[in-house]
Parts: sequence; C-alpha cells; structure tokens
Amino acid sequence: MQFRIVSSRNRTRASAGVTLLIVLACGLCGLVAYQWYRDADLRMQIAERNKQINGLNEQKHEVEVTGKRVEEELKRVEQLKERLTEQDKTNKVELSRTKRELSEMTVKWERATKQGDAYKSAYDKMATDIKAQNESMKKLNEAYVNAVAVNKDTIEKYKKLATDCEDLNGRYNKLFEQAEKLQQALNAQAAEKK
Repeated sequence: MQFRIVSSRNRTRASAGVTLLIVLACGLCGLVAYQWYRDADLRMQIAERNKQINGLNEQKHEVEVTGKRVEEELKRVEQLKERLTEQDKTNKVELSRTKRELSEMTVKWERATKQGDAYKSAYDKMATDIKAQNESMKKLNEAYVNAVAVNKDTIEKYKKLATDCEDLNGRYNKLFEQAEKLQQALNAQAAEKK
C-alpha cells in the first residue's frame, strides 16, 4: 500500500475548492429562495389581477344589462308619451266641445232666467201656469247644475292629466339624463380599455 502524502498546498487548494463549492451552493439556495419568493408574489399579483378582471367583467355585464333596461324603459316612456300626447289632443277637443256646450247652456240658462222673470210678472194673471213653468224651470236648473258639475269634473280631470303629463315629462327627462350619464360612463370605460 502506498500512501500519498498530501501536501499542505493541495490541502489548502482542496479546502478553498470545498469552501467555494459551499459558497456557490449557499448562493444557489439563496437564488432559488429569492426566485420562489418572487414567483409566489407574481402568482398572488396574477390572482389579484384575475379577480379585478372578473370584477370588471361582472360590472360590464351589469352595466350592459342596466343599459338594456334603460333602453326598454325609454322605449316604454316614449310610447307612453305618444299615447299621452294623443290623449291630450283628444282631451283638448273634448274640452273645447265642453266649453261650447257650457256657453250654449249658459245662453239657455240666461234665456230661462229671463223667461222666469216674465213668468214672475205674469204670476198674478196665471197662477196655475206659473206652477207648471216653475217645475220646468227646476228641471232646467237641475240639468244646468248637472252639466256644470260634469264640466267641472271634466276640467278637474284635464288639470290632473296635465299635472301627470308634467310629472311624467320630468321623470322622462331624469331618465334621459341618467341614460346619457350611463352612456358616457360606458364610453369612458371603453376608452380606458383601449
């Protein structure tokens, strides 16, 4: 058996090589740990971005659904507006007819009042005729009162309808403003995506 005697230089070199290998191994471990930490951080950032993207997609879907609902509501409001406009025209015609009837009734009533005055002056001569005429006057007055009540009711309905139309127009304007704001938000969102 032969034993080699290792010189102190060789030992120093071997010791330096081992030390260098240990330092390199520790450096490699550190590099692996750093990469692992960085990869874990990147994965968390990717997961967070995915959550944000999903949230934005949900918001986009909600905005689209809301936009469709607003469009449908606007169509419904337009149809209601057209219907109310037609109804308003019909009500104006009915109101003018009612005014004519009221003026005719007023003329008739004035004539009846004059006739009643004539009946009063002739009371001394014809008491029995006046009773019959008074009965007809009562019926005429009731008809007039009924006509006036009907006309007042019609006028009140028209005023209520006019108020409802103004309220509806105000709600329509608010809906239109909301739709414009929503469209601007959608445009801004689309611009941000670009």
